[in-house]
Amino acid sequence: MSNFMTKNFYKQRRDFEKSARTRDEKFSFPSGVIEKTNIPYCEDGAKERLMDVYRPTEKEGETLPVIINIHGGGLLIGNKEFNRYFCARLCLLGYVVFSIEYRLIPDCNVYDQFTDVSDAMTFIHENLSSYQGNPDKIYGVADSGGAYLLTNVAAMTKNKKFAKAAHTKAPDFSLNALGLISGMFYTTRFDKIGLFLPSYLYGKGYKKKAIAPYVNIENPEIVSALPPCFLVTSHSDNLEHYTVKFEKALKANRVSHKLLRFGKNKKLTHAFSVFEPFYEESTKTLKSMHEYFQSF
Repeated sequence: MSNFMTKNFYKQRRDFEKSARTRDEKFSFPSGVIEKTNIPYCEDGAKERLMDVYRPTEKEGETLPVIINIHGGGLLIGNKEFNRYFCARLCLLGYVVFSIEYRLIPDCNVYDQFTDVSDAMTFIHENLSSYQGNPDKIYGVADSGGAYLLTNVAAMTKNKKFAKAAHTKAPDFSLNALGLISGMFYTTRFDKIGLFLPSYLYGKGYKKKAIAPYVNIENPEIVSALPPCFLVTSHSDNLEHYTVKFEKALKANRVSHKLLRFGKNKKLTHAFSVFEPFYEESTKTLKSMHEYFQSF
């Protein structure tokens, strides 16, 4: 791996963390939310394998539907704290929300990231009674790179051959539906992502390994294994074309889905509902996703 690229990844991470602190200064945490932080979902207790939990105060004592949230960041940057306000707003719609941390490139590969997501999902499922979560109503919500991880792991729950190729022990339950915001669905196209990221994700020589057929998210073995999907993008989303292309794959494989696509508006950039969760359009996004989930 290029030492220059590795140093650049760490610089991006530092820059992101600095900008995140600046962003958070303008927000106030919503009232009516119970927040529990840094709960280990693995026995190793690593700081990269912790989760936060959000519940609406007014629903104390009630069994609630569940959302598992996976933050974005292109698999290189990001953290669960960045999604704090987004998750709080989600929980106020009547959910118990679990927001998970996972290891980042270049400190690991994508198989480690799949494992972290799978381990977190399994821990949450096995411990739902402690959080008064409904095991029959579990949804996944993710943005950007997190949407890539969620989509793949969701497919692995139905496709054990894929899970084996990805060196991942998939959860033994399936999600009712997915909410995928500005998904970074493609990692091997001839673009800024595909030109540098694959070797960090899948390892050198991956094209000759068992994972090769599954690096394409449009593989019918992946798409047909997915639960219903709610997709979100916008005209100013730099990965809008990824969501549009992925939506066509869902349609071709007859997977139930809905696309919420915002028109021209410079402020509605990539994953805006996570970056700016108090926008009017962000509220619309969450409510529309919530309404979609009610059918599953």
